[in-house]
Amino acid sequence: MPIAGNREELQSRHRAYERERSLVLGAGFAPLLFIYLMVHTRYLRPYVSESKSIALLELLILPAAWFAGMLLLYTWFGPIRHRLRCPRCAHRLVGTAITAALETGSCANCGARLVSQPTV
Repeated sequence: MPIAGNREELQSRHRAYERERSLVLGAGFAPLLFIYLMVHTRYLRPYVSESKSIALLELLILPAAWFAGMLLLYTWFGPIRHRLRCPRCAHRLVGTAITAALETGSCANCGARLVSQPTV
């Protein structure tokens, strides 16, 4: 069962995925930038622990985990949201897989047909 009517539709979905990925990247990076700016001003310093290890956890590790979590979740759920997964093998159609799918109209992993109408 093809997931797109033609290659242009598949390419359009991939462009939407890429645009949304930039927004997720910004949403993940914003807390890091905010904390960095607040630490170097007088506003956040009274709330940061005197212990170096706890301060490191509060100011570096937790925001970095937030950023990594946002990117990881979008890597998992972004292709599902934009219907960029092979219907047969559930392979994510991003990166080199979408390039191959756009060229051949088939999944590079299992060979399933992804496009119902060839481009004329």
